[in-house]
Amino acid sequence: MRLLTILSCIGKCDVLADIGTDHAYLPIEAIREGICKTAIACDISEGPLNIAKKNIDDAGLSDRIQTRLGDGLAPLCEDEADCIVISGMGGMKIMEILSAMPVKARLILQPQHDLEELRRFLHKYMYNILEEKLAYERGRFYEIIISQKSEKILPYTDAEYFHGRIKCPHFLPYLREKRDKIKEYIHSVSHNSKEHKRLKWLEEKCQNGNSTVDN
Repeated sequence: MRLLTILSCIGKCDVLADIGTDHAYLPIEAIREGICKTAIACDISEGPLNIAKKNIDDAGLSDRIQTRLGDGLAPLCEDEADCIVISGMGGMKIMEILSAMPVKARLILQPQHDLEELRRFLHKYMYNILEEKLAYERGRFYEIIISQKSEKILPYTDAEYFHGRIKCPHFLPYLREKRDKIKEYIHSVSHNSKEHKRLKWLEEKCQNGNSTVDN
């Protein structure tokens, strides 16, 4: 489900770059589905990249998908890809990657955590957040941010930096799960005002019911 949701976010492109490709499942499917013409599968580790190369060879796509070893965006030439996927990393690592090499390409970001910080980073460095989606897989929600450099940023409220501006049928269950986790955290660990403010935001959104999906 996560892979399919990310694929749906890419849109038609000439060159797709998958950063932290692991086994290259994403670029293989993107080529098969006709989403991109060619792809570059990048990873920092030789082991996963060797597996990726084998999977690409087995799929008969070695003429259309390159594998490159390196950290973050370093294996790419400037403006080489028109869509870049960075998936399965922490938000802080994604920020580190984008800080090292700002890009004009469409970005599909799937951070594992630190989403609030990542959203603020994107706006600070003039990456507009075009859309946010959710994938639900094996009992867990995965947030996906679609972003691109822009001269004009559509600002978020503090609450939206925290919980996102997501149009998705899963948004209400996602909000309820976040609300319940914060309630548990406040009860067991923290009583600081920041967490209470976050809880208030979530409760207000949850009270809106299904209308939350379209806001």
